Amino acid sequence: MARQKKSFITGLQENYAGLILGAIIVIILGLLIVNFFSRKNEDISDGQQVDLSQQEESKPEEYKVVANDSLSKLADKFYGDIELWPVLARENNIANPNIIHVDSTLKIPSKDQALQTKEQMTQTTYKVEKGETLFIIAQKMYGDGSRWPTIARANNLGRLPNGNPLVFAESTIKIPR
Repeated sequence: MARQKKSFITGLQENYAGLILGAIIVIILGLLIVNFFSRKNEDISDGQQVDLSQQEESKPEEYKVVANDSLSKLADKFYGDIELWPVLARENNIANPNIIHVDSTLKIPSKDQALQTKEQMTQTTYKVEKGETLFIIAQKMYGDGSRWPTIARANNLGRLPNGNPLVFAESTIKIPR
């Protein structure tokens, strides 16, 4: 008889658990159906509008180098200005602008991006923004964050106890060229 009680109790527990699980599933399905019918007449075009033409325009173009190409010829071809060749050298991390290899692929930024980069490259002062370090500034101005000591020396900056240079937001610093 003890055996029957044990199985009767386990049977009730299993039935009770199944009943609760079934009730939860019915409630969830009911909520999904109500949600579906309450939003049936809503317009789903409330998402963010994206202009793909601007995204494609800002993507750098690529160019495969052919024989007798030079950065100044490419700057003239793509921008109509041979003075923008340093931008191509910087964009493609070319150490010696006199040597570009045939069949290598170069990134050609848009003219607007090239002009912005040229302006940054010729800038001799920089206004420090909140949160910037000399490494970040050197990365922006030279394309190489490891050149931050050049900026520190040119501005005779003090040092923090941990050895890092002390630079304040909203201050204007010299960028040596």
